[in-house]
Amino acid sequence: MRRTDSTIRRGYAGRLPLVSVAVLVSACTIAGAPRVATPELRTLDLGGYSGSPLTAPPDAGETYGRLMESVRMAEAVVSPRAVDPALSRISAIPVPSPTEAVGILADATRSTLTAHGMLAGFSIGGTDDPTGMPKIDATGIPESGPIRSVRITVLRMRDNMAAIDAAREIDAFDFAVNRDNVTVRFPDYFATYGHWRPSVPTMAATLAHGPYVVSLFITNQTTDRAAMRALATATFDAELPRLDAFTPTTPEALSALPLDPGGMLARLLPAEPGQWPYPRLFQDEYQLIAGWGGPRRATGVVYGPIVADLRINRPGDTARIPVEAVAIADSAQLLRFPDAVAARQALRRLSEPGATRSLAAPPDGVPDAVCLRGFGVNSQAGDHDYTCLVLDGRYLALVSGPTEQAVHRMAAAQYAVLVTGR
Repeated sequence: MRRTDSTIRRGYAGRLPLVSVAVLVSACTIAGAPRVATPELRTLDLGGYSGSPLTAPPDAGETYGRLMESVRMAEAVVSPRAVDPALSRISAIPVPSPTEAVGILADATRSTLTAHGMLAGFSIGGTDDPTGMPKIDATGIPESGPIRSVRITVLRMRDNMAAIDAAREIDAFDFAVNRDNVTVRFPDYFATYGHWRPSVPTMAATLAHGPYVVSLFITNQTTDRAAMRALATATFDAELPRLDAFTPTTPEALSALPLDPGGMLARLLPAEPGQWPYPRLFQDEYQLIAGWGGPRRATGVVYGPIVADLRINRPGDTARIPVEAVAIADSAQLLRFPDAVAARQALRRLSEPGATRSLAAPPDGVPDAVCLRGFGVNSQAGDHDYTCLVLDGRYLALVSGPTEQAVHRMAAAQYAVLVTGR
């Protein structure tokens, strides 16, 4: 295992403790004025947790500032689903340094990104591959048959000129990997570069837009150059306006970014009782996939509505549920909605039994908790068999554990944290 300031790399990053919980708190009316009923928490089995919210550290500091800005940049990157609803399997990850860009971009670009002062970045990939990640062999050919995908990576450089130089060099390094690569032109965009191989159904396209580099990696069912170029053009058209609407943090203010925007992480059950979930990245560096970078995830972070929406809404859902933010601490998650009605709708959607999951017994003393056995409820669950969902007002928490007893204790503790932190 090798650890940097904010990144831990493992042979398999997803096997971490997880907890899921869902609970809805009811209100009662007392003569005079309505007030929320205070639940009895003393009888709950909290499994060693205090049941009280944690206190957030003051700010990101030098260690976490770029990672926090990268998390903010999730709001600057369009979801591939918005470009093509068929690209419904999503992978989203912060890219806070040139090291984390390796795998998503060619290894040779690390020195280029460093030289041009990369400050932060974010990457979202979407695919119609049922596994959620295209498998690309060493020659660049998809291993799992004809699939379509696009990965959108936005990296912030120190200034506009640095972005132009970085975009050109990123394409040049990747172009040089294989002598069969052919240039693809995008005359409608400034400082844009692309290439493709006539025998391989992939395409890369990179442009500079202000201080940002936008890099696309596309896979297709065939080597149809026009189809891949059309997907790249549609993606650029959707991405650039979102990038223009984003307000970046000045370099000197990065260290002052909050670690817990909106107090979300303080309301979420930590993996270790009493220990603040500092932000980290986990990456499987032994399964690097061209353009995707291998399985990755972030913990100790709070995303805005772009990533939160990906957790709740899927193409084909009869109605979209509005959601404001999602906090992730190891294997637990907390979603915040505009109101309690939307939160309850999300609880119902996420707690529906399916082919790979079934209802399990709820924990004692936790109102309206819903627990399930099986996979597919919480994408952070790893190897854990049980997930509970806990609803309190406009907050919906998901916690997971290896046994029914463990997840019941986590659910009770999560419920107590939400109630105490009102």
